[in-house]
Amino acid sequence: MNYSITNIAQYFKRYLKKFFLKEMLGWVKTIKFYGLLSLFILLAIIVFIFYIKPFPPNNAFLATGQDGTSYKRISEIFQGYFKNNGIHLELVATSGLGEGLQGLQSKSSQIDASFLTSGTETSTDYPDLVSLGSIQYSPIWVFYKGETIQTLDPFEYFSTKKIAIGPAGNITNKIFRNLYELNQKSPPNPENIVELTFKQATEQLISGKIDAAFIIDDYRSLNIQKMLADHDVKILSFPLADAYIKKLPYLHKLAIPRGSIRLDSIYPDEDISILASTTTLLIEKNTHPAIQWAYLIAAQEYGARNQSFFAEPGYFPRNLDRDFPLSSIAKRFYANGMPEIFSYLPLWLASIFENIWAYVLAFFVIIYPTYRILIAARVFPSESSMNKMFINLRELDEAISVATTKQEVVIILETIKNYEKQICNTWLFANNARFYFNLKNALNSVKKDADTKLKDFSI
Repeated sequence: MNYSITNIAQYFKRYLKKFFLKEMLGWVKTIKFYGLLSLFILLAIIVFIFYIKPFPPNNAFLATGQDGTSYKRISEIFQGYFKNNGIHLELVATSGLGEGLQGLQSKSSQIDASFLTSGTETSTDYPDLVSLGSIQYSPIWVFYKGETIQTLDPFEYFSTKKIAIGPAGNITNKIFRNLYELNQKSPPNPENIVELTFKQATEQLISGKIDAAFIIDDYRSLNIQKMLADHDVKILSFPLADAYIKKLPYLHKLAIPRGSIRLDSIYPDEDISILASTTTLLIEKNTHPAIQWAYLIAAQEYGARNQSFFAEPGYFPRNLDRDFPLSSIAKRFYANGMPEIFSYLPLWLASIFENIWAYVLAFFVIIYPTYRILIAARVFPSESSMNKMFINLRELDEAISVATTKQEVVIILETIKNYEKQICNTWLFANNARFYFNLKNALNSVKKDADTKLKDFSI
């Protein structure tokens, strides 16, 4: 037997032609039978499909922070990973991570993801945001020029110096003020504070226009590399780093070993301790699962393939920030790793299969019982109609037995013909076909009795 595509197509065409219209007619009758209840069921199905959102959006929007920062560089790398998965990641330039956070929170902004330096904000003020984890350390650098400074309290030392601390409202600006006030118990002197971007601070420190620059960014950022390349620029050590961590648990202590930046001139000439926060990736709570997996895949590949000065490859992403709760997707990622299925299927399809346990649970708890109810609801109107026809046939059978004239029997036969048409136009599921044939047999039996009675009157 030839099972070509053409033959299969013709078979389905004949099947649809024969049964589809009848099935649609059956559903129309079912909807009419239940009235408003049918509408409520239809709305429930639409709401369920809208809730599970099987297909991801074509675009995502990530706030990038300032030019020359590691955040801009990471964003561009993420953009490539998204492109490989058929999603366009739009990079939204902001003056800093603070502006990105505000855009993420704002309903009028397109931004649906942003980096944040841990320790500056909490979910209390941003209840609609969740975390995908930390993607890198955010070292706190204090750069300066001149003789090497040996001090237990860098904030006291620079209280009389001109120091750049980041733009007003910037996360770096906020952390500087928090650390300064923790140490000095008073706000810094406004005359000594210069609120510049990282790029401006780098240029002005190298040119000698300011005494120091307070910058929070990864070792690989362009601004940090420019500072480290200048032999006249030095890094301030934090001898009391452990004490600061006791006061502010979101901080970490990082080490810059002697000679690790420049071996030729042995710089630094001694071990340096600096403080660091972490960079957290925040998203909206209702972000599509496929988009969340795309960010996590990008973060994992970025962490595995990029050598970091302060962390071994593969160390990030990691759940280090407790200020924002992890999304449900991120919880599964950090508990079980990246599901193997993402290696074989497109991102959107793999994300559905990865969540299949939820759909299976929903199937047994909600969908399957709903399906059984729906089938019962679909069958009930036709079964009810058939049962009424059985009752009517019984009444006709009784009418035949008591008929006293030929005209009465003729009317009964006409009624039987109308019932026969109704039976042929009533669509049933295959497992209820017995109703159809039982009714046909009953109708033929009544029709036979009527014909016999009609012959009796003709004699």
